[in-house]
Formats: sequence, C-alpha cells, structure tokens
Amino acid sequence: MAKDSKTLCKWDKDEIKDNFKELKKIVAEPRYVCRKCARAAKKEENLCKPEEI
Repeated sequence: MAKDSKTLCKWDKDEIKDNFKELKKIVAEPRYVCRKCARAAKKEENLCKPEEI
C-alpha cells in the first residue's frame, strides 16, 4: 500500500505496522511537526498541518 497520497496523521496502527520501513524514511531527520497530532516528518507533504521546526 503506497502512502504517497496519505498523510502520516491518517495512518492507522495496521498501516504503521505494515509499512514500518517506509515510515522510518519519512520521519528520519524531521524538519516539520504536525500542529494537529504532533507527528514529525522530513517533508511537509507527509503531515496535514505542518509547521517548520
């Protein structure tokens, strides 16, 4: 299941478990944090309400 079109904020437990390798790439060296759920990611498009750290 490709995650390119879905933000981390919308991933459920099974998606996290099934795509853990991809998740590690997305969150490595974070530059943005989501103001809605506090998740962090390297690229702002991976979050629904990103703010630069």
